[in-house]
Amino acid sequence: MKMKTFSILTLAVLLLSFMAAIPMKSASAFDTKLAARPIDDLLGTDIHKWSDVDHPGDTFEISVRAEDVVGLFGWEFVLTWTPGMINCTLEELNFNIWGAGNFLGPWVSPSIDNVAGTYHQSLTGKAPGTPKDGTFWLANLTFVIIQEPGYGEVLHTELHLQKAAGFVAYCLLDSGSNEIPHDYIHGNYYYHWAPPTEYAYLEVDPEDNIFAGKNIYKTPFTFSVDINVRDVDPGWRLSGIEFLLFYNTSVLDILSVTEGTFFEPFCVAEFFFFEDFPTEGKLRVAYAMLGPGAAAFGDGLICTIEFNATLQHQFPDIVWSDLDLQVDVENGMGSYFVNFLADEIPYDPEVDGYYELAGYVIGRVIDVYTQYPDPFGGQGPAQPSDMFWPQKEVHLFALVTYNEWPVQQKPVSFEVRAPDGTIMTILTGVTNETGVAHVSFRMNWPCENPEDLFGVWTVVATVDIACIVVNDTLQFHYDYLVHFTKVTTEFPEYGHCAYMNIIVEFTSHAQQEYWVIIAVTLHDELNYPVITGTVYANVTIGGAVFCTPEEYDADFTIHVDKSVAAGTAIIHVSALTNFPFDLGTALCPEITTEVNILATWA
Repeated sequence: MKMKTFSILTLAVLLLSFMAAIPMKSASAFDTKLAARPIDDLLGTDIHKWSDVDHPGDTFEISVRAEDVVGLFGWEFVLTWTPGMINCTLEELNFNIWGAGNFLGPWVSPSIDNVAGTYHQSLTGKAPGTPKDGTFWLANLTFVIIQEPGYGEVLHTELHLQKAAGFVAYCLLDSGSNEIPHDYIHGNYYYHWAPPTEYAYLEVDPEDNIFAGKNIYKTPFTFSVDINVRDVDPGWRLSGIEFLLFYNTSVLDILSVTEGTFFEPFCVAEFFFFEDFPTEGKLRVAYAMLGPGAAAFGDGLICTIEFNATLQHQFPDIVWSDLDLQVDVENGMGSYFVNFLADEIPYDPEVDGYYELAGYVIGRVIDVYTQYPDPFGGQGPAQPSDMFWPQKEVHLFALVTYNEWPVQQKPVSFEVRAPDGTIMTILTGVTNETGVAHVSFRMNWPCENPEDLFGVWTVVATVDIACIVVNDTLQFHYDYLVHFTKVTTEFPEYGHCAYMNIIVEFTSHAQQEYWVIIAVTLHDELNYPVITGTVYANVTIGGAVFCTPEEYDADFTIHVDKSVAAGTAIIHVSALTNFPFDLGTALCPEITTEVNILATWA
């Protein structure tokens, strides 16, 4: 019997403990509430912000409300929060609870103290206003986000309502200056760290490393590639990078590996390690921040790898190797990247590289190329040259050799054809003591439809060496150095004092790097340039692959000043070598688009 009683008591205690663990919703002591609620959720109390969407400088609003109140004729309250996390920037008071003009106050000025993290205000009714029943907003407050959460962190502060100091009970008053009994409903602000939506990735730069016109057995040949990291979001707190690079050891050796600079601006010291495994065709690289540092972001160089070419076949055979980036799973890695806690970070697919070396040529050889440096001039058999633009002079060279020894005083024929097959010119040059013949011509720019000549031009050079004719072919693009494709605005119309976002898209066939200026000007319907002036950007172009133009875009912002005439405005976009004041000139015709300026404020 005692055992049975003990068991029942035990069960009762366990049940009581279980019930105690369940959060119970207690009944409110009073129907009336003084509540701090999100202005966009007047039934809620919590404000949630996320670091991948919301950022310092963004704002939110709360509404302090008297709910289900009877006989309200005045109010005073203090709202507190954690200083430094958020700042209150604006108050809006409800002066119409008792009818227009039937109020006294506000009684507190200044009402906002962001150093202490407090807001204090009071307002009372006056005749002929009468006490009111119902639910009323008292003050709407605007806050700005100041502090950002750290990695994995949630910042929280209560938006705590309380009576002002010095009063026993004084928040909601009736007409007799008596406190109206009420409960407090405090608000809560949360700022959550959230994983960024953008992932970093690694790339081999240049991606394509294709060479011709070499003989490594006569002149050793080396080349270098950079391993870059791209699109690093500071929210990931990237602190370490490790990867493997695989290459073909039958055609390449690694001569050197040089540390990059990506982490330099973000820390006091760096760690860099590499190990080459030549028998396996594998390079391991590790790069990390040491000690405390700022959050790394953006793009940057991890290392530079110098390769030595060790094998070459006779033309037309080639040798090649992938430059293949891989996660170092052999070393226990599941990602290329880790954060300051050594947690692995997601990544986007890597951009691998490629190496190719054309065969060396012996016997009777002619190699036609332009004035651009190797490899941009088309050096090597059947290699293309970098582009030319209107009225630019083209210098053609032909190296004539027999078993790699120059053939002197030989006439060389050059034929140049436009994209439609028209023979534009035929020229003859004579080889000098180094076996090189030289001729030149200037790119045509006729009076009618000159752009019809744009496209791929072809050059064929021939020479007779001991009664056998040999030839080489070279092609190049003829176009503007910059070719505009589109200019758009974020919206089709803007009010005065708005900020107009403009996106300019353009292409270039340039393989070598060039520095250009993209300039954007807004003219209103009366043809006045916007008073805030022209905006511009310095852009470096280059890196195109033959027959595939490189695509670019540039973003600009123009302030629509109040002096801009309403109506249809025109955006003018130009590409320049430099400012005309500095003797710069246009690289192509301008592109324009229309946008509507409204007769309103933004």
